[in-house]
Amino acid sequence: MTEYDENFLGIPLPLPTFTPARVADILAPSSQLPGGLAIYPNYAVATDKRHRAPAYAVLHLDQSRLRTTKRSNKWKIDSRVGADWQLDNSYYADNPWDKGHMADRESAGWGDTPAAAQDSADETFYYANAALQHKNLNEDEWLGLEAWVLKLDIVRGGRLTVFSGPIFGDTPRIVTPPARPAAIVPVGFFKIACFVNSGTGRLDVRAFIIYQDTDALKDLQGRKTFNYTKYQVTVTEIERLTELRFPDEVRGQNPLYYHPNAAAGRRLNIRSFPERIDINQPEDLVHHETVRTHVADDEVEVYIASALISPPGGAEAEWVSLANYESHTVSLAGWRLRDRAGHKLKLKGAIPPGGTRVLRGTHLRPITLPDDGGVLTLLNNKGERIDRADYTRRELAALRAQSGRKNSPLNFHTYRLGLRPR
Repeated sequence: MTEYDENFLGIPLPLPTFTPARVADILAPSSQLPGGLAIYPNYAVATDKRHRAPAYAVLHLDQSRLRTTKRSNKWKIDSRVGADWQLDNSYYADNPWDKGHMADRESAGWGDTPAAAQDSADETFYYANAALQHKNLNEDEWLGLEAWVLKLDIVRGGRLTVFSGPIFGDTPRIVTPPARPAAIVPVGFFKIACFVNSGTGRLDVRAFIIYQDTDALKDLQGRKTFNYTKYQVTVTEIERLTELRFPDEVRGQNPLYYHPNAAAGRRLNIRSFPERIDINQPEDLVHHETVRTHVADDEVEVYIASALISPPGGAEAEWVSLANYESHTVSLAGWRLRDRAGHKLKLKGAIPPGGTRVLRGTHLRPITLPDDGGVLTLLNNKGERIDRADYTRRELAALRAQSGRKNSPLNFHTYRLGLRPR
């Protein structure tokens, strides 16, 4: 890529601009930075001088030419951007912060030949393309959002243009290497995937945020959980948090609503605006005219408490525990438990106050608890979501390594306190 190709998708897609309050923070255009962008194969970066981080990275992805590439891990300073505007390795040493790719290696690793794809992947290892990202943030899940969108089978030609970048908050964390100026840690990251919908032939958009700061997450409608949840959001919310301004067509083709819309609320079961929907798997993504599932996990104190996954005794020894923290008995009549594969278990009976219900063996079927990660969703008799618990292969392996045994249950209560095994 020698310049940003606004017609990569087959329709015009202009770059975002910055608000007047943000313009002074952005590295200006020069002969080496056309349009203010550092151009790399398959992606480009606009630089935030104040934070010494990408303001955003824009990545072109052509799935038809993706290749398997190797990770070089040879990070470099980009002289075109200037060392003063990049955080070098000293900011990532001896602390919990990793070099978080904004344009990721795997998505950039495409081209007409394996060598071209590998070169494109290697060129993502510039400090100008990195931001301070907590090691506990599951990078594979976050960077896999492009793959989630591609799995929808609605992307014309397998082509995406993806905008990604950090979000900085009002109460920042600081990293200060010896004899170096302090750097502010992002509270989270955004990603906006743009594509042409193969069904409509028009631009379509999905927008996401993931937070890595507990204080930032507490601001999200008072939610009480913190487990690096990914949120599908409106483009307007990202603009508000970043002082970026995307073209009207990008904002308008996102299926979520920022401003109150009574007609859409009635038609799509939207209970609050702006919309912000937590997602754990591609099936959770909201599309145009998707009827929303009401999230009632702050209204009913019943939880998916724990689970024993793939124990030595096999599937018959697996179990899931539900806990009732209400002051009254909760009837489970009409409730359902759903797994990642979409299997549903109809529940019955009741849980007394302070009590639990253990679903084990044949009483748990058809629910599955795979070793490679899973999602459990608890729905009441109205179809409202009462709780959700998820786990990854890495978390399961970490738990077993800590306990030294394979039959240790995952306690989802610790997840809600941000104590997930990593």
